[in-house]
Amino acid sequence: MKINLLIAPYRDAYFHEEFGPAVRDLQFIETLAKLNDIQSITVLNRPVSILERLLLKKTRPKKINITKINTYDTTSKDLLGAIKGRSWAEDVYAEVINKHLVESKSQQCINVFLDFLPIGTFNPEQLNGWLYWYDFIDNFKKHNRFTSKEKQLVQKKYHFIAKLANFISGVSDVCLEVNGPYKTSNTQVISNKIFNNVIENIDKKQKKPDYDFGFIGFITDKFDLKFIKEIAKTYTVAIYGQIMDKKIGNELSSIKNITTFGKFAYKDVPQICQTFKVGLLPYLAEKSHDGSPLKLYEYMKYNIPCLTSIDYEIIDSRFIRNYNTSQKLQEDIKDMYAVSGNKLISDTIQNDWKLDVSLQNVLDQLIQSNNRE
Repeated sequence: MKINLLIAPYRDAYFHEEFGPAVRDLQFIETLAKLNDIQSITVLNRPVSILERLLLKKTRPKKINITKINTYDTTSKDLLGAIKGRSWAEDVYAEVINKHLVESKSQQCINVFLDFLPIGTFNPEQLNGWLYWYDFIDNFKKHNRFTSKEKQLVQKKYHFIAKLANFISGVSDVCLEVNGPYKTSNTQVISNKIFNNVIENIDKKQKKPDYDFGFIGFITDKFDLKFIKEIAKTYTVAIYGQIMDKKIGNELSSIKNITTFGKFAYKDVPQICQTFKVGLLPYLAEKSHDGSPLKLYEYMKYNIPCLTSIDYEIIDSRFIRNYNTSQKLQEDIKDMYAVSGNKLISDTIQNDWKLDVSLQNVLDQLIQSNNRE
């Protein structure tokens, strides 16, 4: 029996149209759509307020145009709801989720509701006939951009999940907080993985990289400015990504040898990774909260070594060095230069580092669980 999926992503089709599958939940959606055990997928966009329709011109509903995926877009009658920020999710999602737990159910399939939302509960009675799968794409209780009120709503959602979820996955043990109230016997770590896009655009290197170091991702206050300033005294640095904290962005732009390029779409990543020799993961440990950055795997996929501030799940690799613990940083950098662009890096990718392999394993577990009931 195949699986009918209902999915509530944290980043929806509006994000997908602007940035592409640059984040974990959208990569899950695209990958799941390619797996044979999936019959169909219904994706719920965050409801759009009337104010957003008028002021932000969100007049045309967005869809993820991939086979098997149907995207549901709706307008909320709450005129000013969106000005409440992230906390609005607690009010606006319940009606949409309740509706689709009824309307999207299939009698011919195993019904699975995959929820990524850090805020937004619903009527648990509507889960009758569904397997409830929750994925922690991050630990939003510790998120550096969430307010105290929003974190309270996150805590409410996490307790809701612990009571009701049939299966829980999380990006890392760090994210799950091993002793947290929501970690159960049905919890499994699925770190970020190698994602193969539906339309992959990989070119061989055509010329020498323009920059010594490069970073891809959103720019927030967890960026290690002190380290970036230090390496910029000697090396050139390219920063690709939307500036989420203007103060950080302004400071980066003012530093000699640093070039900021602003936001990009996921389809541009292969070309972007050709412009620098070594990838950066320069995060402040005290503000880090997910524990498994997607960009680590992007660097490896395109044969780029990585200089990081934190040890992640890939350990004892010549191609990944921690600048906070390195005893001979300049020698490490020299060695990373030597291997940059070498297929040895992507050749180290193991089969279980691939997202489709990990998600197929989850589907196998869900199918077995359904067969036991």
